[in-house]
Amino acid sequence: MTHLEKIAVVVGAGIAGASICLALKQRNIKTILIDSDTGPAKHASGNPIGVVYPFLTKHKTSESEFSLDAFRYFLSIWERFNLKNFVPHVDGIYFLMDTKESYDRYSNAIISNQIQNHIVKESIEPFSGSPALFFPEGKSISPVDLTKQILVLSNPETKYSCKLLSWKEEENRSSVLCQTSIGEIECDYLFLTQGYQFADDPQLEWLPLRKVRGQILKIPEQKPANPFGILYGDYITSAIEGYQVLGATFDEFKLEEEPRLEESESMWKELFNRLPNLSNHWEPQNPRLFATRVSYRTQSQDRHPIVGKLPNISKLDLTVKYQNLLRNANKKMNIPYYESVGILNGLGSRGLTHSLYSGEILVSSMLEETTPISETIFKSLKPDRFLIRMWKRDQLT
Repeated sequence: MTHLEKIAVVVGAGIAGASICLALKQRNIKTILIDSDTGPAKHASGNPIGVVYPFLTKHKTSESEFSLDAFRYFLSIWERFNLKNFVPHVDGIYFLMDTKESYDRYSNAIISNQIQNHIVKESIEPFSGSPALFFPEGKSISPVDLTKQILVLSNPETKYSCKLLSWKEEENRSSVLCQTSIGEIECDYLFLTQGYQFADDPQLEWLPLRKVRGQILKIPEQKPANPFGILYGDYITSAIEGYQVLGATFDEFKLEEEPRLEESESMWKELFNRLPNLSNHWEPQNPRLFATRVSYRTQSQDRHPIVGKLPNISKLDLTVKYQNLLRNANKKMNIPYYESVGILNGLGSRGLTHSLYSGEILVSSMLEETTPISETIFKSLKPDRFLIRMWKRDQLT
């Protein structure tokens, strides 16, 4: 490796890793993408159809601000690289507000976040007759094709069937040595996006991330088909290439890989209960016979993405004496970092919406550029928020 050419290694070939590759490409940094699987988008990003829309809160919060900015950034990348011509999709997402509580929350979200009509507006979902938020540019989309197209644009050197075994930042912080299953790679920057496989990395063991099981059904396009995606707790996507997706279950405790037929039945039943004016026109079918896919999302403790430099807890002074000195002097905890190692994880079920913006934020911060978000929002994303929380709760000593 020469000192003139910067090299980055990205671990994980899902939508998160691809998003980082694109951010690096725009800065002309040579990128090596590695993944332990045989190709890109094999895990959560491998679902046949997903949905893209922003997550909103009743009052303006860092979470909703970030999600709205991420959605706008997604649309800017979508337009800039003309992705509509390469990625199968259908525009338009309805989010039902069919209870008093949900209407109060989400209708006020438009006001408190000052959202313009081209992003979201109140409407009536035609099949249910329920009040709904309508996202005209929200999308039912192929995550696999989106991930692959982003990789076409970023054109990293790819090493599939390659597992990261260990890594070490050099003492002078001039490089990172990565030991992989196919040999050693030396790089200037290391980006970790490997989802729930974080558990294999001892430097990440302290992060409160959990593996969450989701099950979806891939069903033949129904007649009549809903022209827009509809979210009602579960969701039914628009039809793409003859199929729709009904999803998704959520389980953080029982994580078996085999499909659960009873879950297929319960999702099918809930669809008929919530959208009878749509589903009652369909031919009788047995949901146990539909193609079923189980995948695993990685979710953080507060359900917010983890984006930023990785804290180096091996250099964190955890002695009771030092921690008491900090408290007595009313000082903040001093957190050391791996200067050349960043992490993007914990995207949960919102990876399609949040990945591209998160990748841009992470790369810009690692290269010490001006980040595109406020410091308040960035703090809500940084991994060290969990260390600070643990420190305040006396869980570190």
